[in-house]
This record gives sequence, structure tokens and C-alpha cells, in this order.
Amino acid sequence: MKKRIGIIGGGAAGLFAACQLKRLSGGAGIDVTVLERNPVPGMKLTLTGHGRCNITNRKPVSMLKNGYHEAGNFIYPALKEFGPDDAIAFFENELGLKTKEEDNNRIFPVCDSAVKVRDAILSYLSDGITVICDSRVQDIKKTSCFEVSAQDGTYCFDQLILSCGGSSFPKTGSTGDSYRFAEGFGHTVIPVRAALAPVKADAVSSGLTSGLSGVSVIAGVSVYCQDRKIASRTGEMLFAEFGLTGPAVMEISREIPSDIQKGSVWIELDLVPSMNDEQFDVELQRLINEHPDSKIATLLSGFVPASVAGEVCSRAGAADLYAQNFTKDNRRKIIKEMKHLRIGIEQAPSIDKAYVTRGGVSLKEIDRKTYASRRVPGLYVIGEAIDIDGISGGYNLQACMSEAYLVAKDILGF
Repeated sequence: MKKRIGIIGGGAAGLFAACQLKRLSGGAGIDVTVLERNPVPGMKLTLTGHGRCNITNRKPVSMLKNGYHEAGNFIYPALKEFGPDDAIAFFENELGLKTKEEDNNRIFPVCDSAVKVRDAILSYLSDGITVICDSRVQDIKKTSCFEVSAQDGTYCFDQLILSCGGSSFPKTGSTGDSYRFAEGFGHTVIPVRAALAPVKADAVSSGLTSGLSGVSVIAGVSVYCQDRKIASRTGEMLFAEFGLTGPAVMEISREIPSDIQKGSVWIELDLVPSMNDEQFDVELQRLINEHPDSKIATLLSGFVPASVAGEVCSRAGAADLYAQNFTKDNRRKIIKEMKHLRIGIEQAPSIDKAYVTRGGVSLKEIDRKTYASRRVPGLYVIGEAIDIDGISGGYNLQACMSEAYLVAKDILGF
């Protein structure tokens, strides 16, 4: 009798689990079925890397784990077992997709197409793995087997991999089903909220962000709650019609509390992160002394784009001032706007627009060496269903691959 293995969810985690089961078993001794609610698997996978599919990140594993926030130590064994080089080898040798390395160690397929990556995975699975689409699972019970009731019928599996995603980008099929099924098995689900999400500015700040829409800067981005800094990142960010986005903003979005009261939470931008206030003041005085006939906005454009410099000067009441007329009080106001630019937040980031879900099945109830449930024998939970979220740059797909590898090894008894 072949071992019957069910995979609930044909997203990145579920598809990679199926790939590893096929690769490690050679197709012998197992009968693998993937149940996918959508007409086509991997819908969210096709959105990754802005449609180019940022497969992984080639940083050393000891550094890579730091990109998973509180879950870094938990996921470390999985990353050691199946790391970035293993992921690259799988894509190139098994899927036939050549890869390339770009800035910040990010790995992409040479084809620059997430759709082609998804299609290559489905082609790989077409021989030996059953993938059933339009099969939304409605209920799961543990009897003598895992009895799975879906729209198209009832299935019975000896072992079950729960990989039907989180709650982010629900239009791709991630509507929180994982949590309902996990809670049905007695698992604790950490409340979910958005991660890697854009941030909407409040009515006061939206004029600034919309006026600078499309302009990117390197900035320090800090989240304040009740006058206390709770998180900070430095990197590229982008002003937008609705507020703020870009890597630094999206990475810090997970730290924004879900219960925002008016005026209690805001983002502070440091537009000159390479200097502290005193150093910037010294540099500003030097420029003023050397260029007395220049407008202050012109001097500031050496630090930020001209449009940002103009907006900063307007906010500081120095739009038309020349260096020779600049006072100490003028400098103080410029420093405040350049180093402590406050952007009010109207509401917590929307999980509908988040790329990743923060929260999910508690890691205390998952074996980090196998990703097996500590509550239910034969049950495995991977991907966004569990409380792991990584930063942008290939971290989240790598997590899916590493977790899937450990699950496949355990199921096959390796």
C-alpha cells in the first residue's frame, strides 16, 4: 500500500512540498494529492518579486535567519538543511531554470518571470503528483485517516500537510482557511496582521505624500506609538498618493499596532540617515557659509531629490530664503523637517494589500526539525499558515522551500 499524502493548498509552500516529496522519493511508495481552491495553482507565487519571482537570497544562513524577526532561531535548522544554494540547485537542475544574482544577494530566474517559474513547477509535478484545482476544502477530521471534505468530494489521507496560506492578498485564495482548520485540531493561532504592506497616511500628511508621489529616498524609517519609538529601519522608501511604501516602509509595517487611535501612531522619516542632528547642522552651516547666494532648497537638494527639498523648505517656512538670510531658528526648523519628518498614520496597514501575514499557528506547537504538529500526529503545517514572516528580498520563498524539505524528509523517513 502506498502512503497517501494530502497537501491542502497549492501555493508556494504546498507546491514545494510536493516537489520535495517527488524528488526525495523518486516517485516510489507514496501517493501525493494537492488540493487547490483556485482554477490554477500558485496564484500568489506569480506576484512575487513584482512578477519576476525573487526566489531566494544568497546571504550566509547565519545572516539569513535574521530576516525572520522573532522566528529567526526557530527557522534556522530548516535553513541549514535546505539553504539558498540548495534552492538554486533545485531550480537549475530539477526545474531547468537558470538563475542570476542581483543587488543585496537577491536571486532571480534569468527569465524574470514568476509565471514561468509556476509553470515549470507544475510541469515538474505533472509526472507522478496529482494536482486537483477548484477543490476548496470545507472540513477536515481525524478518524482512522485525515478525512478531507472538499467541494468535489471526500478524500482520505494518511498524512496531511496544511499549507493553504495566511490572510494576505485574499484575492489569491489566502482567506485564512489554514487557521480555521488548525484551530479545529486544537492549535493556538496568534492573531494575524499585515506584514510587508504599504502604509496609508492620515489626512494631514496625505497632502505631502501625494505631492511627492513616485519620489524615492534612502531614509531612516521609525514607528512611534504614544511618543515611544517601537521600531526602526533604514533603506529605500517611496512616497505615494496614499502614503508611504518601498522596502524600508514595508518591512517596518508589521510593527504598526492594529488598534490605532487618532494621533497615537506615526512614522518619522530621517531623510539624512548618515548624520545625526548635530552633524547635519554643522554640514548645513558649512554649505550656508560657502554658498551665501544659493537658496536653501538648492543646498538641501544635495541630500534629497529637489522635490523633497522644496517640500521640506515649505514646511519649515523657508521656501524662498537664501543662505545669507538664514538664521539659527531657520536651521532648527530645517533640521526638524529633514531629520524628524512626521507622517501621521490613519489606520493599520491593510492585510488585503500585504504581501505576507504576520501571525498564524503558534510555533510552540510545531516541531522546528520536522514542521510536524505537536498536537496531531501525521499533521504538518508550513508556509504562511504558521507564525513566520520574513523581510523582502527572497526570504519568504526560501522559508517555504526549507520548511517543505524538512516535511518531505520526515514523511519519507529520511
